Amino acid sequence: MGSIKENTLFANLDDSQIDHILKLVKECRFRKGETIIEEHSTGNSMYLLKKGEISIEKDLIPLIEGYQSGPDDKKIIRISDAQNFFFGEMSLFDPALKRTATIKALSDVELLELFDIDFEKILKNRQDIGVIILKNIALKLSRTLENSNIELSKMITAFTLSLKL
Repeated sequence: MGSIKENTLFANLDDSQIDHILKLVKECRFRKGETIIEEHSTGNSMYLLKKGEISIEKDLIPLIEGYQSGPDDKKIIRISDAQNFFFGEMSLFDPALKRTATIKALSDVELLELFDIDFEKILKNRQDIGVIILKNIALKLSRTLENSNIELSKMITAFTLSLKL
């Protein structure tokens, strides 16, 4: 298991800053097979994976009225606690935003949950921490966008090639 202090959300924070955040988060547990986040739902918190293994399941096709997606219509990624992963961060900025993936527990998992209200407290009262966390979230989002662009480029190329056949 990776240390929570090694989580990329906490990169470049000192121990006292991390301890301040750890006082605000809530520990929660999910049993193997339970859904932590449902794609297209809304929320007001983000999670840090402390212990266990999760799956990230993303619908690959747009929602079509009446269409039920099957297992072949999803991209599934496995994440373990050794990867120092956090997820659900967009709900800290706007609780009306839809969740972009379903997160399920592949084993019994322990998470740390940070609510938007507590995140706002950090931004207001501890700018030294807030600026660094915002940068770390922006870095993750930039990497996600870059990977999405690569995947989209591959799909467009495959589609273009299939039209030429």
